[in-house]
Amino acid sequence: MTDRVKIYCNTCQGETNHDVKSSHDQSFHEEFEDHGQTFVGYYEETQFRFLICRGCDTATMEEKWTCSGMYDQNGDEVFSYSYHPKRKNLGERQVKRFHHVDKKLNNSYKEIVTAFQQGLEIVTAMGVRALLEGICVIEGIDDKKAWGLAKKIEQLKELPNIPNTIIDGLNGLKFIGDDAAHRLNATDKHTLCLSIDLLESLLTHLYEARIDLEHKANMVKMTHNKKKQSDV
Repeated sequence: MTDRVKIYCNTCQGETNHDVKSSHDQSFHEEFEDHGQTFVGYYEETQFRFLICRGCDTATMEEKWTCSGMYDQNGDEVFSYSYHPKRKNLGERQVKRFHHVDKKLNNSYKEIVTAFQQGLEIVTAMGVRALLEGICVIEGIDDKKAWGLAKKIEQLKELPNIPNTIIDGLNGLKFIGDDAAHRLNATDKHTLCLSIDLLESLLTHLYEARIDLEHKANMVKMTHNKKKQSDV
């Protein structure tokens, strides 16, 4: 009978049964001798298993790992599990797809989300600050126009249709980045998540929504012109 386990499936988006198609064990042991007897010192044991979801046929690699000293209060061995690709039910953030955002800004945004997914809070916070400054530069607000990020953010008020509440939130992003860059203080994950939310909204407002609106407006204009010509 085929071994079967139940884990979260990224495709089915829920806990499903997976068949264990194959497995491979890997181990490392340090041995030492004492009074003619051999003893096992530090050790690591890893089991790799190739899993197939019974619902959608998607493949997953499971890595089950333990080492010397990994026991619970009852003396039972404790294992650490990791999955490739990573499970999406662990609070991971998905990269939002932008079609009209500058390539450098888009790449910086993707790196921020990757750092956030890997739990690199300080790197994420520094990236958030850098992306915000990059947006200012793309909008023509460089060091010649405004020295320092705080003054650059104030200049963003001159852009059309950006509410003051967004500007106030962007000032908060500056302080988060300053704490990370100058004092190596990590910001909690919830705050970082909200910071990325705000940047995504800003990118959408400045580029995605505007370009989409202009495109639709041009389509309406072209349709209207064609109708006028047909009426002549």
